[in-house]
Amino acid sequence: MDRAVMLPPLSVGIEGIPQPADLVAVGDLVVTIIVAIGYLSITLFVGAMLVSNAGERIRTVGEEVRLHPLESAGFGLGTVIAGVGGYLLVGVTAAALAELGAPPQVGILVLIPLVVGVIGLIVATTLGQLVVGIILVRRLSDEGRPNLWAALIVGTVVLGVAAIFPAGNLVGVAVTVGAIGGVTRRVWRTNSERLPALRDTLLE
Repeated sequence: MDRAVMLPPLSVGIEGIPQPADLVAVGDLVVTIIVAIGYLSITLFVGAMLVSNAGERIRTVGEEVRLHPLESAGFGLGTVIAGVGGYLLVGVTAAALAELGAPPQVGILVLIPLVVGVIGLIVATTLGQLVVGIILVRRLSDEGRPNLWAALIVGTVVLGVAAIFPAGNLVGVAVTVGAIGGVTRRVWRTNSERLPALRDTLLE
């Protein structure tokens, strides 16, 4: 008879000794906690920088999303699609140049927008947390100008708790898209008002 069958691992069936599946589960939990703490630290740091240097603009974006949620979502979705399309276009262009004999350094054309995109996504995610916090703090208080530091904490905690549930990530994505839309909608409105004057100046 096979000795491997006769001599199973010593840990099997012995009470008090963790099984391999238990160790894997604990390892996954530890990794999840570490990732969550790292993500929380980054978003809080970026949020603190935004609150310290662009407080009024954040309030403006929060009002844009609060008053025009559907339009902000539309602008955000359009911005995301345009960004992904632009990145793919850069990648195709870099690949074509490489086929034509361009030096290897042409790969930087793909790396630069990728790095910018990752940084932009972190900022947009943090801005989304701030927007959620602004809306909630405004509802819970009588102040017309909610405290941005409180909004940062509230938004981060609410979205962090939401991420525990299966649909929580979808909520985070929707909030991020809405925050991006609030920014792009505000930029569009500001510049669209200047377009007629710019057109008249060019035609003179």
